[in-house]
Amino acid sequence: MQKYVDLSHTIDPNNAGRKFELKTIGADEVNPAVVRLENQWYIMHDITMVSHIATHIEAPYHIMKNGQDLSQIPLETLCGDAVVLDLRGLTKASPITMDIIRKAAEKAGGIRQGDIVLCNLGYAHCYGQPEYQNSPYFLTETIEYLANSGMKMMGVDASGVEIPRSEEHVNHIALLKRGIPLIENVNNLDLLTGPRCKVYAFPLAVKTLESFPLRVVALIE
Repeated sequence: MQKYVDLSHTIDPNNAGRKFELKTIGADEVNPAVVRLENQWYIMHDITMVSHIATHIEAPYHIMKNGQDLSQIPLETLCGDAVVLDLRGLTKASPITMDIIRKAAEKAGGIRQGDIVLCNLGYAHCYGQPEYQNSPYFLTETIEYLANSGMKMMGVDASGVEIPRSEEHVNHIALLKRGIPLIENVNNLDLLTGPRCKVYAFPLAVKTLESFPLRVVALIE
């Protein structure tokens, strides 16, 4: 029996964490020829937002001027087989070493060529709270190890993969220079019943855009 699991956080316009504003407009403001039936509710919205909000994907263009934007990421990169690395139970704000990743990968049956790698730090329940910033963090050598392991996309249930208080973005560079998109703020990894599943993570194909919220869905047997 197949089961779908939503791996995304819902965006609440009243508590989005970052800029996300909705303005309700009548459809007739866009199309003056609109004809409403009696009592018909027919609206549209203007949206003003930061592109890095909630569960979102980051394309190489985020940090590389000549990198792929959202419209250029190959579809086959955005879906396929995924392996879930169980990294729960680590000390808060502690480094994730290569040894930790190797052991988690071995327990999951290994990282295969072309895998999407989902890292479950056990922090999705802290999303939107100060404690969310105390998740374990990836050392650059660990990101390099993962990037060289054959993965085609990475997802993590944390606000990012950078070393705390570092603004050099070396871990992003390690991924994005290889064309490996990053999904931040993944949700519900605890609901996955095994170490492998299918994942579908399609953002809008927008030219010259580096990031956007998306609905990430896992399919498990």
